[in-house]
Amino acid sequence: MPALQSRVAILLVAAATLAAQSTADWSAVMALPPGARIRVEAPPRKLSGRLLSAAADAIVVRSGAREERVARSQISRLDARRNSHRKRNVLIGIGIGTGAGLGLGLAARTSCTGFCISPVSNGVVVGAGIAAGALVGGIVGAVLPTGGWREVYRSPLPTP
Repeated sequence: MPALQSRVAILLVAAATLAAQSTADWSAVMALPPGARIRVEAPPRKLSGRLLSAAADAIVVRSGAREERVARSQISRLDARRNSHRKRNVLIGIGIGTGAGLGLGLAARTSCTGFCISPVSNGVVVGAGIAAGALVGGIVGAVLPTGGWREVYRSPLPTP
């Protein structure tokens, strides 16, 4: 029983440690590459655009046609856009669809136990299954949600 209690205690400490991790570390902002798409909350305003530079005390953002410098002390939250994986999703969808189409095409072909008049028709059925599966898989891969925003920084201080 003491072994179980110690395991539970270790799990609770690990969970508390993970929950305590915050995004109050400014070095994560300084690690963003120039050109990264960001959203900044600096009450009373919000802006979005491309990160031009990040220093220890401020960031410079291109928002539309103008550049804006925002002091670190003004920023309550900063989010960055995740990379899109749409091409990867399309390729995976095509691969899965091709495999499924091949399987369905092979299952749908006519079985020939004797004299076969048109063995070509079986190839057409399998080819059509592969093409349809690849098309549907590619479309599904293209419409899957991708990217999104992630919080990079949240001020540890309450904003005025």
